[in-house]
Amino acid sequence: MEAVCPNAFYDSDDRADPPKCHENTRVAVISKIMDWVTNMIDTDTLMIWLCSPAATPEAYACILWLYGPAGAGKTAIARRVAGLCEAQGLLLASFLLFRSDPNRNTINPLVANIAYCVARAIPGTHEFIKFTIEADPLIFTYSIEVQLTKLVLEPLRLIADQGYCFSGKFPRLVVIDGLDECLDNGAQTNLIQLLASTMARNHLPLKFLIVSRPEAHLKLAVARASEQTMLSHLELNNDFLPDEDIRRFLTDKFHEIKMCHPFRSGIPSFWPSEHQMDHLIRKSSGQFIYASLVVRFVESAYESPMQQLDIILGLRPPINHDLPFAELDALYTFILSRTKNVEIVLQILGVHSVLQVGVSPKLASSTHFPTFAIESVLYLEDGNVRVYLSPLNSLLQICGLDGWLHIQFHHTSFTDFLENPERSNDYCINAPKHHSLIAKWFLRVFTSNGMHPQFSASFK
Repeated sequence: MEAVCPNAFYDSDDRADPPKCHENTRVAVISKIMDWVTNMIDTDTLMIWLCSPAATPEAYACILWLYGPAGAGKTAIARRVAGLCEAQGLLLASFLLFRSDPNRNTINPLVANIAYCVARAIPGTHEFIKFTIEADPLIFTYSIEVQLTKLVLEPLRLIADQGYCFSGKFPRLVVIDGLDECLDNGAQTNLIQLLASTMARNHLPLKFLIVSRPEAHLKLAVARASEQTMLSHLELNNDFLPDEDIRRFLTDKFHEIKMCHPFRSGIPSFWPSEHQMDHLIRKSSGQFIYASLVVRFVESAYESPMQQLDIILGLRPPINHDLPFAELDALYTFILSRTKNVEIVLQILGVHSVLQVGVSPKLASSTHFPTFAIESVLYLEDGNVRVYLSPLNSLLQICGLDGWLHIQFHHTSFTDFLENPERSNDYCINAPKHHSLIAKWFLRVFTSNGMHPQFSASFK
């Protein structure tokens, strides 16, 4: 009990307004996860499994990595899946990490939480776990591997040897959400490696749903883990039509505001307009955090919803410096604060921003500006933009198009954050400085060998 972190359970009351899926949203992705939990395998995936001679039913997809950009609604999905599995008797344990909670920004309590749940959920394991702890009270000071072996795997093997049948509906799923919220990157990768190697050695029909942002070190860890055990990936991308879910969420919430808000008498029936809704959905960039913060700000019981929406849309200044996206800004600030070489990163983003907006109207609406130009402006070696921006995988990605690499942002609101000093503070990009750097670069290019012909053509 002393080693367990109660706030890490999916249904704890650690937050007054925990992330949750709006009704009739995220249906496709949740259905896909539940099919994996219940072993309902689609035909294509089954054929891949059958063609693998080393695969066994116990080893098949024992780990599912659900990943997506910051603010994509991963925790809400994880909570929803955990709740559904709890209702069906399929949930074994859950552990939701959270960076600002000192008890939840570490994986130290993880095994204690899982062992506690195993003792409660699976008959016969309680006495084995209790005996292990009493025989060695320092067990929770040992490595995560030793704890997992002694307190979870061995009790499960012992009751299996005594005749317990792991078939049909039994608690099999362990949900680990927000792995990237652990402050120790090494602990994150070690856990993935440990689960992969452990599940490969122990033929127990457990399943681990790991949820995180697509950080570079986690991608590498998952790739290595895939060599030891069968591991599935599920990316929260546009295939799941997030814009439609966000539109449904905003439509329902604005309707609720017009029906229930204290100042509803002053709200016209046509509010918000289609143009305003389209703007909000575009700004959301498929990420639910933006839409949920919009609703939270607009529905304030002490302010006019119409005026609050105008603040969101930039039509009027914030009242009393009450910024609508403070929580989103805190997320961006945290990710940037964990980035090495942040000064160079901000220079890269600043040059990119100025080139996109200030050089050519044709390019202003495009995210296809080549990274080699940024490297040239900043005297960086070829490929360095990708290296320096890799810690920001949850906010942007480097894509290839027509033989060139370019920066693509997952959130349009991230560029708004970078360009607004009230929001980004020390991380605000210095536009005049970057204009100067680009001007010097143009002079250097045109007075030397001229500009690359393909690159020059884009300015015409």
